[in-house]
Amino acid sequence: MNPLLIVILAIGLFPKDALCHPVKKRAEDKIIVLQNDEMEPTILDCDYEVEGNSTFVIVKWYRNNDSLYQWIFGSPPSAIPKFSNEIDITYESSTEPNKQYSSLALINPSINTTGNYKCVVQTSSNSYTILQRVQVIDIRNYTLELSHKTIHNETQLNCTVTNVYPKPTITIISNDQDVVKREPNLYEDEDGYFDGSAIVATYDSDDDPDAYQCVVSFDGYDKNLTTVATSASAGISHVDFNLWLFCFLYYFLSKLKVLI
Repeated sequence: MNPLLIVILAIGLFPKDALCHPVKKRAEDKIIVLQNDEMEPTILDCDYEVEGNSTFVIVKWYRNNDSLYQWIFGSPPSAIPKFSNEIDITYESSTEPNKQYSSLALINPSINTTGNYKCVVQTSSNSYTILQRVQVIDIRNYTLELSHKTIHNETQLNCTVTNVYPKPTITIISNDQDVVKREPNLYEDEDGYFDGSAIVATYDSDDDPDAYQCVVSFDGYDKNLTTVATSASAGISHVDFNLWLFCFLYYFLSKLKVLI
């Protein structure tokens, strides 16, 4: 019988604690921003140690508990057929033979690449579990608009964003740094993308124009989508009105020949 098969069967028969010392770690979250150009693979590393010259290493990768990929030392790596177009199985992560194919190389990312990833490693003396979160950001085809309507001293603002992933947060900021934040109305379409809008009302106490900015942000991502709108207060300012009234009266009286 193949010696490697004997070892694998033995592992299945003995309690895990009798064979190894389990190690569990969490790696830093990774952000993937989708681009229109061809993207480089996103590499998820699996950190583990092999004692001595042991050749017993089994590496398995999962996403949200779905099996993606596995490599057994001495055999070529393989991807689960369902996910074969998402993983580059030829990627070599290390020159060390017992870590050569331990990393997961993600290719052709989409919003479905988002998830909780887990690397599980079994060596002759230890077991390792590495957890990592991957978040995809897709803003390639978004639209963002901030509209306003002013009636008397009230300005109604409506910020609308479409075709973004993941679920956004919408914040409206005025030029005096007052933040008006509302829970936006969000809708998820059949493809998993989000449309959202936030509506707020502000009150102008003077005749100066007010500038407003709508900020669309995503958890864990340090770049925002922004747009700006400027809204003058309702009506004509006192200065403009007096000038208009003077011109009108001058024209009217000149027609009546009151003015020489």
